[in-house]
Amino acid sequence: MSEDLRSHNKFPYFHNFIVSDDVTTEILIPATCSRVSLGSINKDLFVYKNGATDAGTPPSNKGFIPKSNYLSIQIGKGLERIDSIFISSQSGSADVSVILEET
Repeated sequence: MSEDLRSHNKFPYFHNFIVSDDVTTEILIPATCSRVSLGSINKDLFVYKNGATDAGTPPSNKGFIPKSNYLSIQIGKGLERIDSIFISSQSGSADVSVILEET
């Protein structure tokens, strides 16, 4: 169920897929990516890191992305770097847009 974007190393890179509200979808991030922007034109989204697993139940700790908006997340460096992030829809299915950048 994860979206594996690790092989994409030409930036910016745009990717679209569908998520649901009952499970989290993991987005695997390329090693050279330093910023991820997430959004949906048709639904509100939740974004997770701590406590989330791919295809797991959405945890209570989350961020919120209103529909028709993007949330831009700066990726840490060195030991602080994450290699994935998790997302789900607030309700029903949502078309998700991901933009990977190297800043």
